[in-house]
Amino acid sequence: MPYPSGKARYRAFFFARAVVVASVLAAFLYFYHGFGAVSDAFGDMMNWQFSARAVGVGATGGAVVLFLALAAVFGRVFCSAFCPMGALQEFVWRISAKLKISRTKYISVRGWRCVAVLSLAAAGLLAAVPPFFILLDPISNFGRGITSLTLLLRGERAPGLIAVCLMFLAILLCACLWGRRFCDWCPAGMTLGIVSSVAPLALRLDKARCVSCGVCERACPMNCADASNKKIDRERCVLCMACAASCPGSFIGYGRAEGLVCAGRRSFIRNGINFLLAAAYVGARNVRDALRHSDEAMAGSGSLILPPGAGAEDEFASRCVACQACVHACPVGIISAVKSPQPRIVYGADYCQFSCVECGKVCPTNAIARLDVETKRRTRIALSSLTLSRCLVVAKNQACGACAEVCPTHALVMVPYEGGAGLTVPNFDKEYCIGCGACFCVCPAEPVAFEIRGESVQGITPGMRAISEDAADAPGPKPMTAEDDFPF
Repeated sequence: MPYPSGKARYRAFFFARAVVVASVLAAFLYFYHGFGAVSDAFGDMMNWQFSARAVGVGATGGAVVLFLALAAVFGRVFCSAFCPMGALQEFVWRISAKLKISRTKYISVRGWRCVAVLSLAAAGLLAAVPPFFILLDPISNFGRGITSLTLLLRGERAPGLIAVCLMFLAILLCACLWGRRFCDWCPAGMTLGIVSSVAPLALRLDKARCVSCGVCERACPMNCADASNKKIDRERCVLCMACAASCPGSFIGYGRAEGLVCAGRRSFIRNGINFLLAAAYVGARNVRDALRHSDEAMAGSGSLILPPGAGAEDEFASRCVACQACVHACPVGIISAVKSPQPRIVYGADYCQFSCVECGKVCPTNAIARLDVETKRRTRIALSSLTLSRCLVVAKNQACGACAEVCPTHALVMVPYEGGAGLTVPNFDKEYCIGCGACFCVCPAEPVAFEIRGESVQGITPGMRAISEDAADAPGPKPMTAEDDFPF
C-alpha cells in the first residue's frame, strides 16, 4: 500500500487550518463579548453547529447531514475547524505549551464511555430533559462560560453564575494540562468519531520506519497519537495534522485507512452498539417530534416571558441548550440568563423592540424560531394587565398618556376621562397586546399600573388596533400610527 508523504504539505495544511480555527474562535469571542452587530453573519455560523442542530432539529438538519457525511469520508471535519469549544481548548493548550507549563501523561477513558454518554444523550432528547445537554453540549458550555465570566466581571454574584464559571475554568485548566479533554465527553464529538472510524481516509503511521520518538504525542491536542504502540486513534483524531507536520522522519501521512476499527469480538460488539446509539442521538429529536401528541398545549398565563418565536414553554425548554447567543444578540439587553441557564425576558430599563428579530437569527437549535418582522410585530410573548386605580390620571387627577404613546399596536389608546375636565385615561384592549413591556417600562406611577405575565403558548394577535374617532380627537399624547417607527 503506497504511503502518503510530504512534510511540507502537511505543515502548510496545519497552518491553513490554524487560520480557519483562529477565525472561527475570534468570531465567537467577538460576538459573545457583546458586539451584536455581527448577528446576521454570526447567526449563519450558529446554525451550522452540529451538536445544537442535532438537539434542536435532529437528523434532518442540514449541518447534521453535512458533517456526518464529511466524517464518514474524511474524519472529524467539524471538530477540527468549526467547533468553538474545541478551538478554545486547543488555543489554551498550545499557549501552555509555549509557556512550557508542566504536563502529566493523559490516560484516555475508553471502554464503555461512549455507550454511557450517548445513551444519556439519546434518552434525554427523547424525554425532553435539557440539563444533560446543558452540561455536555459544546456550544452551550462555550456560550455559558464566556457569559458567566463577563457577568461576574460586571459585578453579578448569582450562585449559578459562579458554578458555571468554575466549571468553565475547570475545562480550561484540563485543556491547559492535557489538551482537548472536554471533547472526550462531548456526545457530538463521540458521534462524529464513531462515524469517522469507518471513513476510507485517515491519518496513519508507518510502523516499519517509526522509531517511537514521541514527537507526535507531544504535538497532538487530543492525545490520540500513541508513539509506543505506533498507532493513531482514528475515533478521537480531529485532523489537525500536527503529528504529520512535526514528525522528524515524515512517517505519518493522511491517506487510505488501514481498515475498520474492530479489533476482536468485544470491540466489534462495542462499536456496533456505539453506532446504534449515535444514530439514536442524532435521530432522537425526529422520533420525539413524531411521537408528540397532536393536541395543542392549553393557552394560559405562563411563569416566564420568553423571547419572541419561542412558541410553547415546554418545547422551548426541550430545545434550548443555554448557549446564551440570544442574550448577547438582544440590542436592549432584556434577555437574561442570570437566574437560570435557559434565558428569559426581564423588563426593567427597556422592553422588546417592535421590529427586532435578532434573537431568532442566532438561535442554533430553533428554540427561538426565525420570525420575519411582520410576524414578530403580531406575536404575543406576554400579556399586560392594567390596574386603572394606580394610573396617575385616576389616582392623582394628573395628565399622563405615556403608555398609549409608546404602545406599538394601539392596544392602549387615550379616551376622554369623565372624572376630570380635559383629561384622558388609557383604554386597554388585551386582544391587541403583544406583551412587549413598553407600557410597563414607561409608566411613571408608583406602584406601576401595569403587570406583565408570560404566555405558556405564544399566540398571534390581529395586528394593529384601529383608532376610534374619540381616541384620535382626545387631547394629550397621540398613539403611534402604522407609519411611525417605534420611538424608543
